[in-house]
Amino acid sequence: MSNPKFDFAAMPALTDFQATASWLAGLGWSEGAGGNMSVRQELPTGLATETFTALPIAVPYLAGKAILLTGSGTRAREIGKNPVPGVGMYQIGADGRSYGWLAGNQTPSMELPAHLAIHNVLEQVRPDDKAMLHTHPASVIALCHLDGFDNAKAITDTILRLQSEARLHLPEGIGFVKHALPGSLELGLQSAEAVKLHHLVLWQYHGCLATGATLAHATDLLEVFEKCVDVYWRLRMAGVEPDGISHAETERTLQAFGQLERYKSVF
Repeated sequence: MSNPKFDFAAMPALTDFQATASWLAGLGWSEGAGGNMSVRQELPTGLATETFTALPIAVPYLAGKAILLTGSGTRAREIGKNPVPGVGMYQIGADGRSYGWLAGNQTPSMELPAHLAIHNVLEQVRPDDKAMLHTHPASVIALCHLDGFDNAKAITDTILRLQSEARLHLPEGIGFVKHALPGSLELGLQSAEAVKLHHLVLWQYHGCLATGATLAHATDLLEVFEKCVDVYWRLRMAGVEPDGISHAETERTLQAFGQLERYKSVF
């Protein structure tokens, strides 16, 4: 790191990490060391590394940028108290095929390549979405064990029709990736394809991925989905198989708020 005056602890993004981690831990969505978070940004002025490690994929749209990422084995409940030991900052090499440590935690999550693959796509298709998080809401994971909840359209049409504002927040619906090895590049590459259309992606039997302008924004979107899932389970426990809000009424609402084209662009 070439700038001795750089104060990593004063980075504004760490406040977002701290608040989000505390909230996720409080919700019980990030048990133990489960889940991870990252934010991409421009490389701070005067800060650079000369030591790089090769990546298993090319991420050309991230070349020369910085990624803040939770470290391997770190706990959300601890990052919620102090983010500095649990979050690392890494520089993506000019070749887009390597990374180097800059500050903070020196052992990135094993899902670093997956995060970079997703951020590389976001930089192209939704550059304002600079943050992503992965966490484990139990009610959402439980959906994956029911027949029929194994594709994006079925999940979206069933769950997001249970609350009148859900499709306003998530007009493109929920993405879906079938079960893959946790932490694998395969999972990351499939997720990178899914985020081209969706801000939220359900990982079968595993958890959920959310993207947003900030970690707080990504959490907002995940909360919308999880609230609908909670409504679904409450109805099922009452013996009701919900029909939900009609497609016609959904389209009328989306039309009123200028979101209809986003809704129709996916399904």
